[in-house]
Amino acid sequence: MVDPLTGKPMCMFPDTQMDEIEPFVESLASVPKTGLHNPWKNKERYLMLGEVSRKCAEVMHEKETFDFFVNATQRCVPKSKKQTEGEIRVTRAFFENFSGD
Repeated sequence: MVDPLTGKPMCMFPDTQMDEIEPFVESLASVPKTGLHNPWKNKERYLMLGEVSRKCAEVMHEKETFDFFVNATQRCVPKSKKQTEGEIRVTRAFFENFSGD
């Protein structure tokens, strides 16, 4: 995949074939349908994810982290810097709110 900001290679993706996907299908099938994020069934994980959201919002206030996400978003979606910065601020506000829910 080419980086649209630099024109240089950004990352590579495996060319997984249908005859190679069985381990992935088995792994997905082993995941329970409920309980992983359910606050009544798994309180510790629910609280931990709230803390992850709080920390995410906290570090997104740091200029270096904020700029990283602006650049990362611009690499995926062709938008102006000002528009992308607005989207990152909205995302940060989401994490601030979500961490308290």
